[in-house]
Amino acid sequence: MGLMSEDMECCVCLQPYSRREKIPRMLHCKHTFCGLCLQAMSRLQSGLLTVCCPLCHWITCTEPSLTVSGSLWVNTEIWDQILDTQQEEEEEERKEANRQTQTTTQNTWSPSKHCGLRIKLQNFLRRMKHNVL
Repeated sequence: MGLMSEDMECCVCLQPYSRREKIPRMLHCKHTFCGLCLQAMSRLQSGLLTVCCPLCHWITCTEPSLTVSGSLWVNTEIWDQILDTQQEEEEEERKEANRQTQTTTQNTWSPSKHCGLRIKLQNFLRRMKHNVL
């Protein structure tokens, strides 16, 4: 079963998960948030690094020698979907770039196109000149 679009973004910062900055990490309660938000929510208490889940208030404890992101599992279900989503977005960007290139190519100056216009303009001016005289 696929994930819904709201499952593909951190419910704290409302930004989409990514494989670089907004990596989906799971707390021990199984709720997922991006690593940056988890790091911002973490607190050093009694020699442990803790994060209180904003959804269920379960407290996840980790070693203070590690970052929160470094000590929590990546949500692989979301991680795998990010690849598919990124591939789709990259494919859409390629298609759009091709469309723009084709449009630009169609609108570029072409000597044969302009020569034809010049001949038509010359003929038009010749007729106007004869009509005036």
